[in-house]
Amino acid sequence: MSDEQREALHRLERRVEVLEQMMRRLLAPGAAPEPIATLPEPRPATPPPPPRITPVTSSAVAGPPIVSRSAGEAPDLEQWFGQRGLLVVGVLALLAAIGFFLKYAIDRGWIAPIVRSLLAIGAGVAVGVWGEARIRGGLRRYGAAMIGAGGGLAYLGLWAAAGPYGLIERRLGVLLLAACTVVVILLALRHEVEGLAIWALAGAYLAPILLAPPTPNPEAFLGYLEVIGLGAGLLAYTMKWRRTFDLALAGYFLLAAAGAGRALASPLGCWFLAAGALLTLHVTRRHAWPEARVAMVALAWILLGVALADLHGQEPRVWLALASAGAVTGLLWWQQLEQPLRAGEEAVLFVLNPFVLIALAALAGPRVFIQTPALLPALLAVFYLGLGWVRPTAPHVVMGFALAAFALAVQADASAVAAGWTVLVLAALAVEQRGGRPGGRIAALALAVVTFPWLFGVALWARGPGTAAFTDGWAVALYVYVAGLALAARGWGKAGRGGELLWILCGAAVFAGGSIELQRYFAPRSPLAADLALSVFWLVYAGALVQLGFSRQRKDVRSAGLVVAAGAGLKIVLYDFSNLQALYRIASFFALALIALGVAYVYNKKATT
Repeated sequence: MSDEQREALHRLERRVEVLEQMMRRLLAPGAAPEPIATLPEPRPATPPPPPRITPVTSSAVAGPPIVSRSAGEAPDLEQWFGQRGLLVVGVLALLAAIGFFLKYAIDRGWIAPIVRSLLAIGAGVAVGVWGEARIRGGLRRYGAAMIGAGGGLAYLGLWAAAGPYGLIERRLGVLLLAACTVVVILLALRHEVEGLAIWALAGAYLAPILLAPPTPNPEAFLGYLEVIGLGAGLLAYTMKWRRTFDLALAGYFLLAAAGAGRALASPLGCWFLAAGALLTLHVTRRHAWPEARVAMVALAWILLGVALADLHGQEPRVWLALASAGAVTGLLWWQQLEQPLRAGEEAVLFVLNPFVLIALAALAGPRVFIQTPALLPALLAVFYLGLGWVRPTAPHVVMGFALAAFALAVQADASAVAAGWTVLVLAALAVEQRGGRPGGRIAALALAVVTFPWLFGVALWARGPGTAAFTDGWAVALYVYVAGLALAARGWGKAGRGGELLWILCGAAVFAGGSIELQRYFAPRSPLAADLALSVFWLVYAGALVQLGFSRQRKDVRSAGLVVAAGAGLKIVLYDFSNLQALYRIASFFALALIALGVAYVYNKKATT
């Protein structure tokens, strides 16, 4: 190269550098165009001095101005349709045209099948190479679309060769389609175009469906999905491609369930499902992709449940399969242990994690869990409570008591469950008050609230018709619940309004339980006596509430007493008056008069003081 050529090349490089500086300043947000001064040039080796380069400003650049769009401005529909819409339409039309041509050629017998397939494959390679050249020329989106179109053409040619033409064996055709997928993915990695990766992944998942072998091989299909799905998932994790990861894992699970359901009902199939869940947990720990973290893990749990149900009781195979579910539970537990528990999807997974493991163990049905259903939840309860005590963390304490309550519910009868939950209320309160561990109050309050409908719903419904009132198991559970809530309310302290809620539950239990027991005791002997006893009890209860409200200076308690008294009065006037015999009617009205006069006396006395 001569000196003049080198000098011309040097001047051209300088001009390109100046233009790059100017474009960076123009495209910078909020930056005003400024003159870009040229850097001093080195003296050439030849005697003639180089021509002087004048400063270049933004106004000196030839060509149409570059119009930038602000963040709040709506996108140009014309530009979007011209750049992307027509590109998609063109690619799909090209693939459809080639596909229709292959079908037309098949119907007419124009050219040999091998020539048709080779033409489609060759056209796909040519279009892909041309798209690669377009990317190098600066048309990144257009070139990527052409590479995708080329991959689609190659897919059609390979599918025709292995499918309807029968030129190659179907399994070899699947491998060639997978190789084509690998090539497109490598190009997607090279140019960092996620759309190409999604296109290639979709083709890889469609390959074994379009070229299904005459004799299904579920194990080989699972192996293929594992290579494609987990490989694409790791690729998406490395490149931070969210949509690619979602597609990879969704296809991994759904295609396995649709095409290899029989193979999933085995220890190897369960570990196949666990591998996808473990990869999801690992990736979404580092990338905030909540839809994948919740949906994919939930899908893995559902499929594991179906597989373990098919393996029910087949020991020792069921233990190998159940270990896969334990691996998913353990990794999720470990991740939540290392970082503070966040709201939203992480809290949902924290709550579901141990209970899903218990449900999966019940579906698997090992002999030890059938004989002692409370074993696994009790062990998990001890584990969570121990962890919440050592760290200490409120969520683990609450979860420990929830698991302990669940262990009681699956092992004991309904009345014993209510009594046991009441004991847990006192234990949870002591954990926070005596042990200084957070979360105890929350667990105590939640258990107290849940026990009330259980006692007056499930346990009462399960109560035998011939059991004695005031002395059977349900009555004992009622006494334990009332006494336990009274102790918990007295020891609650001034933290929040939880103590008041406990007193309300205690009073409601006394009212409802007393009414039930009186009716149960007197009804077999004399229905009239049962109605009278119920009316008197309501009136006495109302008077006690009013007196308690005055002693504690609580208007709401007094108001509750008046409401109960009004209800008792309406019952006496509307029901007892028409159904009770003379003596019972007199006693009922006498009780109403005493309570009403007594309450009125207290109110008048308080008004004069």
